[in-house]
Amino acid sequence: MEEKRFHREDYPLDILAEFGLTEEMIYDLPEFVHETLERGGKSPLLPICVEQPFGVTHAYAKFCLIETEEGLDVMFSPKLKSINLDAFSEEERQALLSGKVIVAEVDDKAVTDEGVEEMQRIQAFVQLDRDTNGVIYTPTQVIGRNLNAVATEYELSGDDLNSFWKGGLVTLYEENRQGQKEPVTIGVDLFTDTGVIVVPGTAAKWENTVRRVMPRYSFGNDGCWLNKDGRLTYVPEEEFTKDILDELERIAKLHGMVSEAHELRHAIQEPRVHADNTEEEQHQLVR
Repeated sequence: MEEKRFHREDYPLDILAEFGLTEEMIYDLPEFVHETLERGGKSPLLPICVEQPFGVTHAYAKFCLIETEEGLDVMFSPKLKSINLDAFSEEERQALLSGKVIVAEVDDKAVTDEGVEEMQRIQAFVQLDRDTNGVIYTPTQVIGRNLNAVATEYELSGDDLNSFWKGGLVTLYEENRQGQKEPVTIGVDLFTDTGVIVVPGTAAKWENTVRRVMPRYSFGNDGCWLNKDGRLTYVPEEEFTKDILDELERIAKLHGMVSEAHELRHAIQEPRVHADNTEEEQHQLVR
């Protein structure tokens, strides 16, 4: 597994707040999201807002942490409006849409010996970010070098290396300190620094670690993140709806814990009763 590059206590919360992501919203993200951010990966697609001269623009974006001379900064990957996969074959498109990393020919800018910039066809590892609809690629030589280093360390065969070119994963077994064989899975993911991720465990564990998505409900200390068809919204505790409270109660029962849902329901109902009484008083005055 990759080592931590960042620590959550150092998050640039002031910068994130400029985009509508409050401290409560950030720290209420699930643990696996923080682990991803700490190793240099991207967040899920989150709702952001930007102050404009004419008002506020609402959008969705992923973010990752980067190191600068001034300290930690944030880089956003906004959701794009459209995507063009026409350059790929039907088989390649289906592989990309399923989340696989493939090797394909793409058009890339190159500078000739005469200093002229022109488009060239190159072989590259290609991956689709299904949240932002962005297609990214890197020349095969770049990832190939990283794969060769991993191949040497784990004694991978030629067939193992070829499987990476088709979007596959490689699972092998290594002895632990107790002399027992344990699985280790290796795969390519272009959204990491090296493009290669090694995860202790099976292929299913690798997929769950690297491709894991936000659950429908994710409760934190101050609120809940809702995932509706990949679109996330944050609901503070005082704005919990009946559906959210029902889920909170269900999760508490599942883990044998005492739920706060009853108290929250009561707290939500009290202002409503007060509002109803106020409306009745105003109605009496009008009459």
